[in-house]
Amino acid sequence: MTAQAYHDGLQRPPPGGRPRAYKTDGLVLRAYRMRDADRLVTVLTPSLGKLKLTVRGARRLTSKLGGHLDVLNRAHLAIAIGHTFDVVTGAESAESFAGVKADLSRLAEALYLMELADLLLPEAAPHPAAYALLLDALRALEAGRSPVSVARHTELGLLRDAGFMPELHSCVMCRREIEPERHRYVAAMGGVVCDECPAPASGVLPLSVDALKVLRHFAERGVAEASQVALSGVVRDELETALGASVRYVLEREPHTAGFVERVAHLRERGA
Repeated sequence: MTAQAYHDGLQRPPPGGRPRAYKTDGLVLRAYRMRDADRLVTVLTPSLGKLKLTVRGARRLTSKLGGHLDVLNRAHLAIAIGHTFDVVTGAESAESFAGVKADLSRLAEALYLMELADLLLPEAAPHPAAYALLLDALRALEAGRSPVSVARHTELGLLRDAGFMPELHSCVMCRREIEPERHRYVAAMGGVVCDECPAPASGVLPLSVDALKVLRHFAERGVAEASQVALSGVVRDELETALGASVRYVLEREPHTAGFVERVAHLRERGA
């Protein structure tokens, strides 16, 4: 490995190899308490994929590392090879997304996206598209874009990056192009199904033409364009239900933060 590759964080040195340290940027997806005052963080990097790292003494008030590695932060990291987990030896926050953390609706969606990325992506497998997708989503939320539109766009993109992109154009059974108003959404079958093909009644979800058009638009555009789409309440609910069903089918469970997002939405509706 060249010195330039080391400084750019392009690959993790192999066990027993030299150098015994490397550098990379990372988005902090999750954080867990460990024994003593240590913390275990899960970060997504541009070229190394998802890593679990130990941050020694991070929960001490005097820690010089802990504040730089809060969940949602993008940080420059210096890392030493460890036995079980690699160890963060230096960290500098590059973006902390204070506006997102100060707003409950944006924070809820951001935490959901971080958990979803953690659950969908395997460790130590490069996912540069997912990294860029999440970073763009956080920046869009920081800029005040619609939390719901940003979340649904990013949710769809993460499913695609993980290899679970729903079919949105052709029937998953007969492969014929979907005709307007003659389709349903079935997460367990992988997307849209035409009215002529059989589908399990328990898994069939309604998906209007408008909602299908929005999903196709999200699949073809970046978050800046996607977040400008005005969603009606009906379309918003359809998107959340369909993509939520796909996430649950892939993960075989509900992400923990999904309930938090739902509670925040109810509070927002009651206060409206």
